[in-house]
Formats: sequence, structure tokens, C-alpha cells
Amino acid sequence: MKELTLTKTLGDITNELTERVLAPAKSESEQILREAQIKAKKIIADAEREALNAKDMARQEAEQVFKQMEVDLRTAARDFILLLQERLEETIANQTVEEEIRGALKDGEFLKKTIEIVIQEFTKLGGAESKIELLLPTEEREELGVWFIKKFHQKGLHSVNVNFTDKVSFGFKIGFEETGTHFNFGEGLVEAFADFCAPRFRKYFFTEKEG
Repeated sequence: MKELTLTKTLGDITNELTERVLAPAKSESEQILREAQIKAKKIIADAEREALNAKDMARQEAEQVFKQMEVDLRTAARDFILLLQERLEETIANQTVEEEIRGALKDGEFLKKTIEIVIQEFTKLGGAESKIELLLPTEEREELGVWFIKKFHQKGLHSVNVNFTDKVSFGFKIGFEETGTHFNFGEGLVEAFADFCAPRFRKYFFTEKEG
């Protein structure tokens, strides 16, 4: 009788443990497992999405870098062409202009005629009472000095003060003494004619392709 009571008691305990402890624990562990799986899937999905976003950002950054490289290359190419054109212009057009003007002003008769015309125009402009200053290359002193003395006697150009200086390499400079400024009929002519010829030089030597 006592043994039967003990057996039931153990059964009851086992059932109670199963119902109250083991079953809830199993259910809870299954729920934890499901939640863990859901979290794991979410983590994997987030990681994959972040990887795709990072890949897309990297692709966009690479495209931007390549675009900037193309812009930089085009800019560098354009700058190189402009520099090349400038060098060619200086070497060909400007140098040719300077050689021609130097050659013309080194011609004694041409230089004398030019000086005479310019002095006449300056005299008209400033009046007979204005003092004109003429600067000439030192190397021209021997030839032009005698010529000016002759001209002074012939035309009474006593209002012209002639000075020979090493500061003038070719041609001459002329101006009114009271102003202290001079017009440069040497390097100034080279610059003026070079600026005049430059657009035409670029037009015929650096024409852009149509279409």
C-alpha cells in the first residue's frame, strides 16, 4: 500500500516537472532559437545591403574620379595647346615682326626719313615753342649726328634736343621734354605690330577643325 502511494507520487512529480519546467523551457528555447534566426537573417540582410551600398558608393566615387580625370586631362591638353601656340607665336610671328622692323630701322635713309616725318608731326602737335626730346642709339651717333646738324641749319629745328643713349637699342624715342614721357619707335613698334599680326597668325596657323 505504501509502495503504490510512492510510485504515484513520483509520477506526479515527473508530470509536474514536465508540464511546469521542461515544456515551458523547450517552448522558450524554441522561441529564442526563432528570434535568433530572425536576428541572424536581419544581420545578414543588413550586411548584404551595406555591402551593396558600399559597392555602389565605391562605383560612384570611381566614376567621379574618372570624370574628374577626364576634365583634368582636357584642361591640361588645352593649356598645353595654348602654351604651344603662344611659344610658336613668339618664335615665328613676333620674331619675324621684330626682325623686319629692326631691319627697316637699321636702314639709315629709312630711319632719317621716319625721324624727319615724326618731328614734323610733333612740332605741329606741340607748337613751335615746345621742346622736343629725341633719343637715339649711341651706335648711330656718327651717321645721324652729322645729318642732324645739317637739318638744323636747313630747317631751323632748334626746338629739338637730340641725345644718343645706350638705352635705345634700335629705332628712336621721342617726346616733349616737359612731360618726361617718350613714344617708343623701336620696341614699341615691335609690340604694336606683333599685337596687330597675332590674331591673323592664329587665324591661319591655328584654325580649328569644323564639325
